[in-house]
Amino acid sequence: MAVLGKDMTFGLFFLNSVAPWKTDAEELRNGLDQIKLADELGFHSAWIAEHNARAYGVVSSTSVYLSAAAATTKNIKLGSAVSRLPLHHPLQLAEDMALVDIISDGRLYLGVGKGYDKLEFDAYNIDFDERHEKYLESLDILTTALQNGRVNYSGKFFDIKDIPVYPRPVQSPRPPIFVMVSGNDASMINAAKQGHSFVLGGIKNDDTKHKIALYREQALASGLSEEYVEEAVARSGKLLFCFVGETTEQAQEDYRQGLEWYMSERDNRPTFGVISRERDIDYDSFLKSENTLVGSPEKVIQDIERYKEETGLNNIILWMNIGGQYHDKVVKSMKLFSEKVMPHFEGQSLSVAKK
Repeated sequence: MAVLGKDMTFGLFFLNSVAPWKTDAEELRNGLDQIKLADELGFHSAWIAEHNARAYGVVSSTSVYLSAAAATTKNIKLGSAVSRLPLHHPLQLAEDMALVDIISDGRLYLGVGKGYDKLEFDAYNIDFDERHEKYLESLDILTTALQNGRVNYSGKFFDIKDIPVYPRPVQSPRPPIFVMVSGNDASMINAAKQGHSFVLGGIKNDDTKHKIALYREQALASGLSEEYVEEAVARSGKLLFCFVGETTEQAQEDYRQGLEWYMSERDNRPTFGVISRERDIDYDSFLKSENTLVGSPEKVIQDIERYKEETGLNNIILWMNIGGQYHDKVVKSMKLFSEKVMPHFEGQSLSVAKK
């Protein structure tokens, strides 16, 4: 048995959707206010999605939005979920993210991905079919730039000759990098070999446990130390739908409108193992999913206890503000979670079996 010796932590995920009842400015300001409140309430992290050309996600640059959040918060970790590497020049992204790390005084979590929406690539005249190869090159350059401060690289897409990278981040040797992982074991294997942490979404609890065991196996086989691997796992988490009300019925009623608007937006991918590509949704079935934590504080505590037991992960990233939820309802849910759910898990560290 390996004891991670780490309390459970809870983060928040922000897609920043502009639903018909909100303006762009309202949603973006609401999000920043919610991150500031999350910091005050003791949430561990806030994660920002990056999209373009889609009303369901209007932050086109995580570094810009994270900088704004960094300037008004003190303790909360600030993560990109994710920065789409094929849509950025890796040196410029390294510079921008180092700036976020400085403004936040070392609170950056850098989540990376390759992107999945062809429209977003077409909008910037970037070849969608090359995204995988470009992602791999970009991740190599980004990691080197943040860690070493100087880059020499020759590849298919980038030719960089001994270029220094400024400013230097606060965290040493670099801010931690997170890879988003859903159904594919290959993504988890690659993250393990590179020593990156991970954020899981769209998989069941048994697959979560399988992927964590696979990560440990592959990371250790790659020569990483047990201490390093356990630290990487301890930072990692899973993204779950969440909303808390005084009663389960109230929470389910409050969450429904934003969720159903978001799910009605076409051309989005299947969502976290709950909603099909055709956007079919049965709300009662959604509420029963093990990826859903919607209810009274007592019900949410029970669901988190099951999650902890079945997955072996200490961290959860909560998606409360889905589909441009009304600000006052999100604030109420956040406060109920902080006041009535978090205290139940204080002082709990998790023993995880290595298999």
